Amino acid sequence: MAHPTQILEGIRILDFTQWLAGPQATRLMVDLGAEIIKVELPPKGEHSRHIRIVPKDGKDGAIPSYFVMHNRGKKSLCVDVKTAEGQAVIKDLITVSDVLFENFTPGIMAHYGLTYDVVAQINPRIIMCSVSTYGQTGPYSRRIGNDLVALAAGGILHMMGEPDGYPAYPGSAIGDHMGALNAFGSICAALFHRERTGEGQHIDLALVDCAYNAHDWALAAYSITNGEVDPQRGGTQRTGAFPYGAFKSKDGYIAIGLITDAHWEAMVKKMGHEELLVSPEFKTNRWRIQNADALKVIIEEWLQTLPSDDEAIRILADELRLPAAPILSVGQFAQNPYLSPRMIEKTPNADYGELLLLKSPHKFSKTPPRIPGPAARLGQHNEELLRDLCGYSAEKIQALREKGVLIEDKKAKG
Repeated sequence: MAHPTQILEGIRILDFTQWLAGPQATRLMVDLGAEIIKVELPPKGEHSRHIRIVPKDGKDGAIPSYFVMHNRGKKSLCVDVKTAEGQAVIKDLITVSDVLFENFTPGIMAHYGLTYDVVAQINPRIIMCSVSTYGQTGPYSRRIGNDLVALAAGGILHMMGEPDGYPAYPGSAIGDHMGALNAFGSICAALFHRERTGEGQHIDLALVDCAYNAHDWALAAYSITNGEVDPQRGGTQRTGAFPYGAFKSKDGYIAIGLITDAHWEAMVKKMGHEELLVSPEFKTNRWRIQNADALKVIIEEWLQTLPSDDEAIRILADELRLPAAPILSVGQFAQNPYLSPRMIEKTPNADYGELLLLKSPHKFSKTPPRIPGPAARLGQHNEELLRDLCGYSAEKIQALREKGVLIEDKKAKG
């Protein structure tokens, strides 16, 4: 395609993924123009269709938030791949697809007769991406895992929370998000390699690897000191730096992340505490870490003398040019007139009215992303896909319906 209007236009992905890591990756791809065929298994389809997020107060969380957010714009094919007929359907689609993407526990695709060796024999140009918790090989590979397991085994949970308390879960499935972003990048890189060579390949992506890869300085510190430094969680502050974390303010909490000694000096002068600068030692990060508790009190007392958090951010971020921001809730971000337009789009939905959906974070000047439409009903595109891509007759499609190989739910919300 000489001049695609979107960067992944013309790429077709056969998407077996479920929950979050896989669906988020293909959500990023559908926004860039890829055709995503979401393969769902009977009788009820993808698990997240049926998950209702219930708030702590117990109020009704009726909307399947995971599904409507991460599966909009995809085409739903519900087929029983446990049957020979269902596997034949998938193999026909493999011949016309660019990518096969799955995030089952290793061994499941082999059970369905769809290993990479089989897939590559059918279509040598296809790229197969397998996302799992521990990878496709090794003694842990068959263990059941998820975002929490990846964060735990990958050392991220260990770094979150108070030093003497429980490790803290971050409140968002960032282990899955790390996996999704790495899968997105890996598949795009493999497509680039295929453009150069004509070769497909298999990608083995482990959530634990992605989580551990998110440590920026910790492994180097452990290695350089021969294990004497094994980084620990720092509570509200980043381990190894101060001030770098959350501070109580007039209206809520503010994040301040000073990087240099010059940053610290500028803030101290603005707070009116020049006594903290009388010694060269006082200007160092080492001294600040050693006196973090006392300095945190001084910073928070100053923040609470200001008339509002808006004024605090004006002083810190605009006047002093320091790294600082209000700590916003999901709703506060959604209502922010400057941040919201970049990442949130109001989209009509036949089942739920107007929804706020995430835009793509990828802002291309010549091939801009788009939100392509709502999440599909279960099996909504069975006939369209098999007729248009595989040349199935109406009679053959109806026979597969009658055998229970193809499932359609015209009432399912998505």
